[in-house]
Amino acid sequence: MNKILCIRFSSLGDIILTTPIIRALKSRYPEAEIHIATKQQYANLWEGNPYVHRVHAYQGSLLNLASELRKEGFDAVIDLHKNVRSHLLCLLLGKIPYQIDKFTKERNLLVKKKINLLPKKHLVDRYFDSLQKLDIHSDGKGLDYFIPAGQAINPKDVGIQGKYIVYAIGAQYITKVLSYPKMIELCERIDGQLVLIGDNWDEHYGYRLQTLFPEKVINLCNRTSVAASASLMQQAEFVIAHDSSMMHIAAALKKKLFVLWGATHSDFGFFPYQTEFTSIENKEITCRPCSTQGGNFCPLGHFDCLNKVSLDPIISASQTL
Repeated sequence: MNKILCIRFSSLGDIILTTPIIRALKSRYPEAEIHIATKQQYANLWEGNPYVHRVHAYQGSLLNLASELRKEGFDAVIDLHKNVRSHLLCLLLGKIPYQIDKFTKERNLLVKKKINLLPKKHLVDRYFDSLQKLDIHSDGKGLDYFIPAGQAINPKDVGIQGKYIVYAIGAQYITKVLSYPKMIELCERIDGQLVLIGDNWDEHYGYRLQTLFPEKVINLCNRTSVAASASLMQQAEFVIAHDSSMMHIAAALKKKLFVLWGATHSDFGFFPYQTEFTSIENKEITCRPCSTQGGNFCPLGHFDCLNKVSLDPIISASQTL
């Protein structure tokens, strides 16, 4: 094959999870050009990736994207998204794609009936299993995230002195995130500098936590790019994260991770890939998982999955630094 198109429109974490597939394709077909079709806002995630020949950014019209892609004459199309838009794009290209298996029925069965028929392996390895016809295999090297040239950050430039821990305080949905009182508990009990990263939605939490703990907490929410946040995580002693895109970027950087699980569950296959991690979860309740991706309210109104989770493993790790 001379040209291969891989489709993954969004989102940040899900794109990072496809990087072992891209690397394996380049290893199996070293002479082939690997092209990526993605949304405009995620195109920069592929910057610096040595396995990618070209990124085709999608914004607005699938017809325009299809017109651009048809000119390339792809030998194979791999649908790494498998949704309505990716199906439509393949139809517009006149290509029958290779497709991943998202195990949607099994995930919904775990949520609704608490019956777990999901394969006992990471999502990335499930992807490889579903793409066997391409004769690609995991190389065991984990995820990829390449910090673009010139975007690394010196911790001293943002007020960090000495060793520190990064807490990525956000996630896509509220039921994946520690409640504010539990965030206060974490900041109060942890030893050492705690650097907060997140987006504009997380900024109000970061501001309040830094105000409460000015000698311990450095709030960088909404002040660093994804690449700069990755650079800070790369230099941290360890990273605390929820089930989120920052968790996957930290895993790509091979960082030691503490992952806080709320409405979702690691059995979905989204746990950190090929890096050391500890899951922080409430195993005493039977209502988890209550969603495949999280939501903005607890269906039972108590949010005990994270309100009653023990933070002791994180605190103990901070005391050894």
